[in-house]
Amino acid sequence: MQDIEKQLSNIYGINIESLHNYKNNCVAETQFGKKIIKRMSISPERILFIHGAKEHLYSNNFNNLDRYICTKEGNPYACIDGFYYTMTDLKNGRECNFDLREDVIKASKTLAGLHCASKGYVSPKESIKRSDLGKLPEYYKKRLNEIKRVKKLAQRERSKFDYLILKYIDYFYEIGKDSLNKIYTSKYNELVDKARKEKNFCHHDYSYCNIICDGEKMSIINFDYCSYELKVYDVANFLRRKMRKCYWNIEEAKTIIDSYTSIESISDNEFMILYIMLQFPHKFWRVINKYYNSRRTWREKKILIKYQEVIDEIEHHKNFLSEFKALFLSG
Repeated sequence: MQDIEKQLSNIYGINIESLHNYKNNCVAETQFGKKIIKRMSISPERILFIHGAKEHLYSNNFNNLDRYICTKEGNPYACIDGFYYTMTDLKNGRECNFDLREDVIKASKTLAGLHCASKGYVSPKESIKRSDLGKLPEYYKKRLNEIKRVKKLAQRERSKFDYLILKYIDYFYEIGKDSLNKIYTSKYNELVDKARKEKNFCHHDYSYCNIICDGEKMSIINFDYCSYELKVYDVANFLRRKMRKCYWNIEEAKTIIDSYTSIESISDNEFMILYIMLQFPHKFWRVINKYYNSRRTWREKKILIKYQEVIDEIEHHKNFLSEFKALFLSG
């Protein structure tokens, strides 16, 4: 650890007095305050893409984010013994609480501000850009094929959990298939073309732990998964995380959407894609896929609890989709 401290101090031109573990990263005590040191599992070219995205936001007055601190040579990363490290300021404050209405409203507006500021991002030539634009149909087809594979496994193995899977798997497969069919009849490709021209990107991991509240200030951190994508991806992700905490209460969803659209608009075509994203059985796929692919590490009691949560949501989710359609989808 001391050798890393010395090398980072030299590369960044600052005095690192100590390093200690903090969540999955390290905190460095320096003469300029506390810094987060993160060992990255991605290439330097990908780090350059993230760095460029953050700087683009900052130049467009979206200032509350964890910008990379550059080395003496001007790089947003340090290479030590074949590993790449980044440094950011430690953002003071608490994690966003999705149970607090004021936090949810502020997080919705902050996300809208991020999307607005992201427009026009041209990634550095030497970077490796990440784009998920246009990939939704293939993503859903792959997930549906995995659900079909799991059905065959469950029919063969016939444990208690396998019987529970077989009881509901056709229902979830059909709503997933319907989601895919809706993409094909939507304006998805037109929205993708528009997004490519506008060059906007998403955070892609907009969860409570990446939203830091400090008084009236709200900062967004951890842009590791940021990608060119339709903005409704982040909105759908945010909505799903909140909806599972409130039994898919449409009024809570309306609060998020109204707060978001007070800053950044959502078109009728985008609302349709948002609906499709919220309809697809993401949690069902995630639970069964994790169980059948890592059975040795997931105890049956644990998986049953997770699976029961999915089942308990069925009627709430159905009602939510019906109410969402009536509120936000015209025609």
